[in-house]
Amino acid sequence: MPGNEPAAALTRLPLLNVLGCGKAGRTIARLLHERGLCVLGDVANRSLASAASAVRFLGAGTPRDGIGGMACASLWLVATSDDAIAPAAQALAASGRLCQGDVVFHLSGATASAALAPCAEAGAAVASVHPVKNFSDPQASVRTFEGTWCGCEGDPAALAWLQPAFERLGARLFAIDARYKALYHGGGAFACNFIPVLMELAMRCEERAGIPRAVALDMFEPIARETLDAVFRQGIAPALAGPVSRGDAGTVRRHLAAMGEWDPQVARVYAQLGDVAVDIVRSLGRVDDDRLEATRAAMRSVAALPLSKDISS
Repeated sequence: MPGNEPAAALTRLPLLNVLGCGKAGRTIARLLHERGLCVLGDVANRSLASAASAVRFLGAGTPRDGIGGMACASLWLVATSDDAIAPAAQALAASGRLCQGDVVFHLSGATASAALAPCAEAGAAVASVHPVKNFSDPQASVRTFEGTWCGCEGDPAALAWLQPAFERLGARLFAIDARYKALYHGGGAFACNFIPVLMELAMRCEERAGIPRAVALDMFEPIARETLDAVFRQGIAPALAGPVSRGDAGTVRRHLAAMGEWDPQVARVYAQLGDVAVDIVRSLGRVDDDRLEATRAAMRSVAALPLSKDISS
């Protein structure tokens, strides 16, 4: 197996098979191969054509149309969508291709390594390594992976190979309690996934106000970048600006009235985010409590609106 003695294990190249080679899977498999940490074996995807596309990106491996055509390997990466991890693990365990001590791992942040339980029952050591990274462009992800934080959990025997291997890729590793993976991953959605969503809401407001989307996007780029830079330079609370940070309840009410008249759903999103913003401002102790409570009251009067008040009504 690729595992019990980490330093020595990395000198004996395992054969890596990949089940479901999406963007994250392509990035990790290619990095492991290019850094000389494994030999790429079979790659199975939703279709033979998509598997062949993945193999072209990886620069090695053999495309397969399913587990039935795959050879045995000592290292298996299950890089399917989250919902498909457990079924893939069940199929792999039932295929007879696992041997005692093989390592099976996935890259999901929201799903625990327990989803690979059928493989563990078949004798494999299972784990999860979740890279905290945007994989929308695998070519770019390969170039910029070094320094990526990766959350790890699972069988010690699997992590004994995976952790030093990912360190060789330049990853920074941290342990995560499998019980809280969904919450941990949800936090990542706020930090990353919803930034484009917030920008989209901003664009819709500007377009409604008669400002072309292209102009609005160009207009907001400097302030958006400055704000994110300030968060990591100064901290979250000091980086917060705008009417909530000043306890300007009147401006907040005007925002909400304008949004509510046009799109109640947007108004409610603004109010729910603004309610959290009040807590952040309060932590600084710079704004009078009465002004903050007036601001919060304006937020909550909108945030609590029933769904029947939504756009569809």
